[in-house]
Amino acid sequence: MKSYPMIAVLAIVIAVLLLLDKYRPDVLLYQTECETIDSMRVYAFAVGKEKAKVTSGKTDRYEAEALGVGKVLLYILRDSTRTRPQTGDTLITRTRIRRGGHIRRFDYGLYLRRQGITGTVYAGEYVLKTGNKRDEPSLQERLYKRLEASGLRGDELATTGALTLGYKEDLDPLLRRRFQASGAAHVLAVSGLHTGILYGLLIAILTLGGRLKPMHEDRTGRWLLSCVLIAAMWGYAWLTGMTPSVVRCVVMVTMVEIGKMIYRHSPTLNTIAAAAVLILIVRPMDLWSVSFQLSFAATAAIVIVARDAEFKLHRLEWENSLPGKMLSWIAGTILISIAAQLGTIPITMYLFGQVSNYFLLTNLIVLPLASLLVPCGLASVALGGSGLGQLIGYLTSGLAWMMNHAVGWIERLPGSSSAVVISLPMVGLLYGAIVMGWLTIHKSLWWLTGVIAAIITFCILYTL
Repeated sequence: MKSYPMIAVLAIVIAVLLLLDKYRPDVLLYQTECETIDSMRVYAFAVGKEKAKVTSGKTDRYEAEALGVGKVLLYILRDSTRTRPQTGDTLITRTRIRRGGHIRRFDYGLYLRRQGITGTVYAGEYVLKTGNKRDEPSLQERLYKRLEASGLRGDELATTGALTLGYKEDLDPLLRRRFQASGAAHVLAVSGLHTGILYGLLIAILTLGGRLKPMHEDRTGRWLLSCVLIAAMWGYAWLTGMTPSVVRCVVMVTMVEIGKMIYRHSPTLNTIAAAAVLILIVRPMDLWSVSFQLSFAATAAIVIVARDAEFKLHRLEWENSLPGKMLSWIAGTILISIAAQLGTIPITMYLFGQVSNYFLLTNLIVLPLASLLVPCGLASVALGGSGLGQLIGYLTSGLAWMMNHAVGWIERLPGSSSAVVISLPMVGLLYGAIVMGWLTIHKSLWWLTGVIAAIITFCILYTL
């Protein structure tokens, strides 16, 4: 019987945070109180860096700060006749600060407060004072320019920048919606998929495709390999702006490599729970982050559901042939896609009220392209505008073009997405049915009665 002590620790940490949120929310929330909230006044905002373009495509969004107000999200109507604010400018406007309402089940105002943001501001007419000091381009922006120098343009450049660097500022809102409707939005967010591709690529390079396996038996070699992998993964996290999703994955990779260094291969679920505990201790409000919930739910589901079934596939004799390997890869991709969907679908239905119906088809097309596009994109960044860089940039542009057109084709298929809105108890019923379904396969058929009861109850609640 395997023991998972870190899962128990994680449950205790989550319980403590939930109790604090209920009875002492001020302990967890940033101080974002503002006396002038929802009142029309004149504000002077110090403009920060531009954030990703909003879905409507008609406004630009900036981080800004005002005395006595704190941080806000500043929305400005895109107008070619007016000078766009830049970092260091001061924007003076008469407006009101709003907390942000609910987006379906999602409390956007509370989400902003947990990020230390007071609210949102729309600036119609404004006066712009140019700052004396402009910030230098960020590391991501400089690397994005190198990607552009390799020959990428338009949507292909924007998609590659999002996949490899986490730079989404140039993503067209229509293209973003296509990725969302087709079930490929996770590809645009640098997360476990991208870090996993890089991690596997680094292992293949450092071990010469597995030919240096004796290194694992040598303590010095094992330590050296793990230290290089950990340093490289944290370096990639730094290049992508230390986004929370990447940091979570790199923390898990670090724990796995530390376990290998001391020859203690902890169960994967234990590693996932330990990473979650570490992150919640450092950043407790991540518990309410949608990306935190989705990434850990998907990872845990893949480990629990897909790994066991994939192991059985690898035992089939026909896998030794080339057609067998291809079939095994397709079956493995399908299993991982189903497992990730099972782990995240209750959360996505509750928060976003939408389900992608062709997620299997999307992943069968997008995952292989992403596995090629990420290393090609990083090579384009490294080589820049050199002759070899231009050649790899041409290949990268072709891969990004195929991905963009694939998600566009899937998004245009009839019934590509469905609107499904559920309540919090129904989320619990779905997860209960999933867990009991796993127990039915591995423990006893008696658990099937629980699955049936949970599904019937869910259907009754959904029709009410």
